[in-house]
Amino acid sequence: MEQRNTGHTAPGFKTYIIAWIALVILTAVTIAVTKIDTGAISILVALLIASVKSGLILYIFMHLGYERRFFKLAFLLPVLVFALSIWFTFLDVWYR
Repeated sequence: MEQRNTGHTAPGFKTYIIAWIALVILTAVTIAVTKIDTGAISILVALLIASVKSGLILYIFMHLGYERRFFKLAFLLPVLVFALSIWFTFLDVWYR
């Protein structure tokens, strides 16, 4: 049976370890932010950190960084629509 070369290469073990350490650090930052009383900003900071963490997981562990541009855009479009809907919900609540 003939095997095709798809051009995908898996990241090395070192990349996975660095990504894991970054996720642990970001989790610690999220916990530290909850201990500081910053009011409504803490929700925004927690959402931003969660977005960075999910992007890191998608890019490294789910190999989205190694896909073609079309698949990246096909994934990012629904994420952007979802993010906009959350943003408009926050605007509605803030300006009532």
